[in-house]
Amino acid sequence: MNIDNEAQSLATATQLIGLDAKWLHAFDVEDPFNENLRLCGFLCQKPDHRYGALVITHAGEAAAPQIILATPKLHYPFGKDGKFHFPPLKKIYLYEKLDGTNVLAYRYRDGEGRWHLTYKLRLAPTLRNSRWGPFLDLWRELLQKHPTIPQLVEANDCHISFEMYGSRNTHLMVYDVDLAVVALFGVRRDASIVPLFKLDLLGVPGAPLVGELVAGEDPVAKYAEIRAEMEKRNRPVEDDKLTGIEGTVWYVEEPDGRVSMWKCKPESVEEIHWAAGINKKAVIATCWNFLETSDDLNYDTLLPLLLEDYQMREIEAFRSHIENCIKQVKYEFEFKEKVLAEYDKLGKSIHDQKAEVMRALSPHFKRDEMKKVYTMIVRNR
Repeated sequence: MNIDNEAQSLATATQLIGLDAKWLHAFDVEDPFNENLRLCGFLCQKPDHRYGALVITHAGEAAAPQIILATPKLHYPFGKDGKFHFPPLKKIYLYEKLDGTNVLAYRYRDGEGRWHLTYKLRLAPTLRNSRWGPFLDLWRELLQKHPTIPQLVEANDCHISFEMYGSRNTHLMVYDVDLAVVALFGVRRDASIVPLFKLDLLGVPGAPLVGELVAGEDPVAKYAEIRAEMEKRNRPVEDDKLTGIEGTVWYVEEPDGRVSMWKCKPESVEEIHWAAGINKKAVIATCWNFLETSDDLNYDTLLPLLLEDYQMREIEAFRSHIENCIKQVKYEFEFKEKVLAEYDKLGKSIHDQKAEVMRALSPHFKRDEMKKVYTMIVRNR
């Protein structure tokens, strides 16, 4: 696309989504689920209901202006002053928050008005593989396991948000399952949320329901109670990771039927008191999110994501710690690559020949790294 056309496309995009150009990031990618049809447009990073939304300007070579609303930014139900601000409620549904990679199933029109189904990562217009994770391959595997997933968008007349999680896609939480997916909610064209209990899942698993509140119950007291209960379930494991539960998502159904979403996490997962400010766990989680959609992890590239939740002065004051977090995440990936490469050369199964495999690997790693080596292989092979 030449400069004049790109400027015109940006002007179209800002008008369609109603935002300043600073929130929009250009993309030009191929859709791997539709014969590599080329998609051009802009991705929105404003942390509200338009977070991760796409303004597609071209599908193939033809103009096809349209907005794709995606998985919105979730917030805690309190402000920086610590005061809660739950809206008036009819009922609240609490679902488990799984820790993995968010994938959105969505449909778009090409220049001739034909519909195409595809999938996107949270801050990318499509799915892709990278050195940080074979997200496209993992999703194709799940589509084979759950063949009705492609039918859900049309069946429910909305985009569908999923979480792809498990030991082969580990972030902070460690799960016993190898690779799994759950449906989370739907997103309609007007940005309204369709909670899980209103979706026809066609046999696809949904996030577990962990509780309900009705009008008259105190959501603030319940929030503290749920948070404490989750904290009791969590246990530290290797590599600063946890086993247990990442948190819950609260679907607040208001008297007029509108649904809003709020997140609740235990302290072992994320320090949420505003007084604590930016912290190591939050930065590392942001690094993981960044690496789902880009390979170039450094302070400057991570900064836009950090600015979604923190002030520039907070970030700059914490810069040395942020740099260390980035080094830690990069080291973990490089260590994982080395471990799996050496293991794959052996041509043996650690599940059947544990002692022999570990002896063969021991010359390549330090003695105090061998427990970590074993854990890494078991999680990923």
